[in-house]
Amino acid sequence: MSLPVGRAGGIPMTQILSIAQVTWREAVRNRVLYSVLFFTAALFLVAGVLDHMTLGQSGRVVLDLGLAGIHLCGAFIAIFLAISLLTRDIARKTLHVVLAKPVGRTAYLAGKYLGLVFTLGVLVAVMAVALAGFCLVLGQTPGLAYAIAAGMIWLELAVLTAIAMLFAAFTGPFLAGMFTLGLFLIGHLSRGLESLGAESGDPALAAVSRLIHLALPDLAVFDFKPAALHGTLPAAADLGLALAYGAACAVVLVAAASLIFTRRDFR
Repeated sequence: MSLPVGRAGGIPMTQILSIAQVTWREAVRNRVLYSVLFFTAALFLVAGVLDHMTLGQSGRVVLDLGLAGIHLCGAFIAIFLAISLLTRDIARKTLHVVLAKPVGRTAYLAGKYLGLVFTLGVLVAVMAVALAGFCLVLGQTPGLAYAIAAGMIWLELAVLTAIAMLFAAFTGPFLAGMFTLGLFLIGHLSRGLESLGAESGDPALAAVSRLIHLALPDLAVFDFKPAALHGTLPAAADLGLALAYGAACAVVLVAAASLIFTRRDFR
């Protein structure tokens, strides 16, 4: 069946979707993906044991650790796949074969990104459904707040994938992984750093901490896990901010990666 022909910013959608399909097939064949899924399932079981040892929690321990497991395992997969699939194509000269066809570098990178984001969406959905079923067995009924928290984890992973591809576009896999992991950690700590700077009473330190918070991705904006644990729906303003921020970050980061990638010499 042929794909519908369209154009996105002057780039044929058929090229982007074809590369996305290939990326999806490459990702699902990766053994690391299933190893991490197995680890996540083991984490659910451990959480279930801890839940039985914690009186009166009614599955909240499982929900808490399960969401944390989905988040961390998803982040590991996002970083690993984004960097490994891109750098492997460069190292094995597969990229040269692709670019020898009427496929531009921007279309190649956009297709890679969409394929990875789709893969991560399926991964998060599978783990979220498994965790929800496990919680139901333990008497905890995840609601809409849980689905929102899982969706925001996926949105954060989409931003993290764009960060990883940006670094992989101009450096090696090790440095790209270290840089992305560092931004992932800082992105969840920058709000606390800003608060500490504001509470220090030093205007210079407060200004520096504020600048760091504004300059680096604020990944804490996607954290809706506390609301899921309490079963309360997040405020519409917070949800809208997270959606807008995530979309803006993804577009800017992928555009920057594409700009660097198109100017790189692969000879």
